[in-house]
Amino acid sequence: VYIGRFNLNSVLNQVSEEFRIQDYQEALLYSSVFIAYAAGSFINGRIVDQNRSRDMILLGAGVSIAANVLVAFSGGWKLILILSLINGYFQSMIWLGGISMIAQWWTSEERGLGGGIANFFSGLSHVTAYLLPAVIAVLYPQFGWRINFIVPMGVMAVFLGLFYRLTKDRPEDAALAPYTETNRGASEAEAALYHEVCEKGKDPWRYFFGKRKFLWWCGLAMLSSLCRYGLLKWIPLYYAEKAGGSILSQSFSNLILPLGMAFGTLILTWIAGRRFYYNKGLVIIISAALCGTLVIIFPTMMSTNVVLIGIFCTGFFLYGINGILWIYAMDEGGRLYSGTAAGILNCFAYIGAAAESFLFPIIVQATGEMISIFIVMEVFCIAMVICGIAVSEKDTTVEEVLE
Repeated sequence: VYIGRFNLNSVLNQVSEEFRIQDYQEALLYSSVFIAYAAGSFINGRIVDQNRSRDMILLGAGVSIAANVLVAFSGGWKLILILSLINGYFQSMIWLGGISMIAQWWTSEERGLGGGIANFFSGLSHVTAYLLPAVIAVLYPQFGWRINFIVPMGVMAVFLGLFYRLTKDRPEDAALAPYTETNRGASEAEAALYHEVCEKGKDPWRYFFGKRKFLWWCGLAMLSSLCRYGLLKWIPLYYAEKAGGSILSQSFSNLILPLGMAFGTLILTWIAGRRFYYNKGLVIIISAALCGTLVIIFPTMMSTNVVLIGIFCTGFFLYGINGILWIYAMDEGGRLYSGTAAGILNCFAYIGAAAESFLFPIIVQATGEMISIFIVMEVFCIAMVICGIAVSEKDTTVEEVLE
């Protein structure tokens, strides 16, 4: 999925040169998939809950493949912009459909593992999305940037075919009994949700936005994406300016940070779902605080090995926060409305991703110093700690959680 989302950004310089587009047009192209993904997440989460998750995933991936292939035959940047917006909108169906499907198959006490595995591959996808265009450029230099919208889509189509053959929406569709919820609190929460939304006919969007803690989680989603995409883009740029690339190459950054993200979200999401089920905010606080500590000392790191360790650990804790968002969405939405809850959170996450492409360049331009990026990220990390405190259960001790 990610090779069909990030491929435009990976060849944006070549697209800009061919069509001689201006800086603001390039910024629009860069952020377009994120903007459409945010809007699509908000809308499609509810649609996923009303339909079969598997069908929504197939639809989203199919349209994404078609939109990407059409980019390869585009003759102007405006058409590419439109196709990128279409791509982003339909790609949002895939992740939300996946979250809804996990909620149908995994019990509340095991969703940390299920969500962690899904997020693990999401983190690794940043590696794939970086390496595949580089390999294609070496193998097919004569085709230029357009081949990046054809070959990866062939790979994606193969996986889509496997998904079609191997997956079912629910255990019942595979002639299995539906799982039995063993967690009393989760069972009662799902029953209460059914009563409040289904029986009373309340709009699920209004229901979730009416919960104060849910709004704090929305803030976490936006802040974590701001920092994640900011780090992916600006850490190698900072060291390139500071030491001309002698300390850190962009290739190392684009490989090490996603690896840290993948393992962080696998481990921390599992821990939060399994050991801190009733107080995931504690894991958020610790992760955001450690991430903030690393961000603030980055400018003092001048050894390649130390920088790489710092990048790995930053990705570990930062994307771990991202993974916890989705098990929270499944806790809040249950088997009924996990798509809607995840869609709202994903909307805020990609508002943050889109804002990154405009916010940080403005900050650098205004201050004239790239170190200002780290200062702003530190503020965001402190804000995430505050959000973690806000969503924590004040009457839950660590000893109780670990029982």
